[in-house]
Amino acid sequence: MKGDGSEYLCLIILLLHQTSVSRPERFQILVPADPVVADAGEDVVLPCYLEPSISAEDMEVEWVRPDSADALVYLYLDRENKNEKQSPSYRGRTALFPEELKKGNASLRLTGVRGSDDGQYKCFIQSQLWYEDAFVSVRVRAVGIEPVISMEGYREGGIGLLCESKGWYPEPELIWLDSEGHSLPAGPTETLRDSMDLFIVRRSVIVQKGDTNRFSCQVLQKQLKQEKETEFHIPGE
Repeated sequence: MKGDGSEYLCLIILLLHQTSVSRPERFQILVPADPVVADAGEDVVLPCYLEPSISAEDMEVEWVRPDSADALVYLYLDRENKNEKQSPSYRGRTALFPEELKKGNASLRLTGVRGSDDGQYKCFIQSQLWYEDAFVSVRVRAVGIEPVISMEGYREGGIGLLCESKGWYPEPELIWLDSEGHSLPAGPTETLRDSMDLFIVRRSVIVQKGDTNRFSCQVLQKQLKQEKETEFHIPGE
């Protein structure tokens, strides 16, 4: 007895259903196109979202620094934080938003921003059958303190002055000026880093006593459009 073809139709429907269920649940990652600006010492959020807004609770979420040999910033796997191999500079300073994972939000919270946090980050998300990644740029900024000028005494036929300013990012430029605002020839700028990986700049100059005995140290950060200046008067004999 020949069938009426209904059994073949059922078989086709079943196969189509199985195929649709087994297809990978594809997604994209949305991140900001512009750099995320982070003030040194503050907290910052690096946005990373799934599109569509499916749950990431059972996925792997990994944040790394591609510009630092893929140093591990944060790893979420098997519904747990797996940060045994995390870069030491990020320990105790990173977290996801657990309640937001179900909404497809895999953004990273970074606390106590340092100068070394400046750069590129990769947000990598993987399900059982699909993965994507995207890049977020972070730009750290810090405006330093007013320059401090001190006398180093008489040397090389003149008077040595030292200027120092701390707490800058990115690295600023330091110049010496006479009383009329003209740039003075000075020694090389010495650059150091503090505990927050911010810049300390120092520069010496040898000056001659003149009519005013007034000299200025100016620190410029052109990217931030910031300037600090201190005037120094050499006392008369």
